[in-house]
Amino acid sequence: MSGLDDTSYTYRAVTAATTLTANDYILAVSPSGGNVVVTVPSGALTIPGRVYYVRRDATATNTVTLTPAAGLIDGAASKAVGAAGAIGYLAIVNDGTNWISFQ
Repeated sequence: MSGLDDTSYTYRAVTAATTLTANDYILAVSPSGGNVVVTVPSGALTIPGRVYYVRRDATATNTVTLTPAAGLIDGAASKAVGAAGAIGYLAIVNDGTNWISFQ
């Protein structure tokens, strides 16, 4: 839920680097201006079960990468969202320490 009204999901669109916040739920990324890094909150400082959805569009061949402030995603320091130049989706969920992805 949004964290604002608990009745709807929040949606935010970006074209440049950003950091996910407690009020984010769905993030749409258009990497038309260059590669985009999305910083994910530390897994250890985020409530277990917290989910974020990230979608990249196919407008450019630049990359979209999720990087946790601390911790890992699927055991790695970062995770790409789809392939460059193609639509991609990635959901991540917090396990209390790190992040696990679902595609």
